[in-house]
Amino acid sequence: MRALRVLQQRDEAIRARVARDVESRLDEGSLESLALAAHAAMERETSRAQGTGARAPACSAGCSYCCHVHAHATVPEILAVAAWLRRSLAPEALEALKERLARHVARVAPLSDEERWAARIPCALLDERGHCSVHEARPLRCRAFHSCSADDCRDAFEGRTDALPPRVALLARAADAVEAGYDHALHAAGIDASGHRLEIGLFRALSGASR
Repeated sequence: MRALRVLQQRDEAIRARVARDVESRLDEGSLESLALAAHAAMERETSRAQGTGARAPACSAGCSYCCHVHAHATVPEILAVAAWLRRSLAPEALEALKERLARHVARVAPLSDEERWAARIPCALLDERGHCSVHEARPLRCRAFHSCSADDCRDAFEGRTDALPPRVALLARAADAVEAGYDHALHAAGIDASGHRLEIGLFRALSGASR
């Protein structure tokens, strides 16, 4: 029981810290800045959890089995990804990405989560090597998801098992607490904290910016 109380107190401390970090950005008047504060908190808190001796995830660059599902993100996070792309890509590359997103959205928008996974359709933001092209700006859900076993992820991807890959308990708790703190700050500020499909939202954000 004492161990459980310690974990719950740690979770609450993380939620409070993240909420304060996000709320401190409200005066900046930018939804993007709220997402950036939460992203920084996720990196800080998961690194802190690993510093306590938590097992390191098996995830690595190019291991993208999990990137064949609908990724969800809040509006501030979608805007943060769009802003990062506008800063990072040349105009021609940005136009090419929007064209790819348009084709991709037309394909995946009608699909449920189960249908998308069954079809093994990769995220539109993966490059030809299976690397996330927006890794620096990726949403909280993408940052939070991890696995202790690349072999288990491969087995799931290739249809040999329906079991979810094992996660590191302390990292999962820390990530959940970060997201809870972020959501709390958004709700308190009257900002929509619900998740939206990343590819669809990003296409709309980039298309709107171009008009």
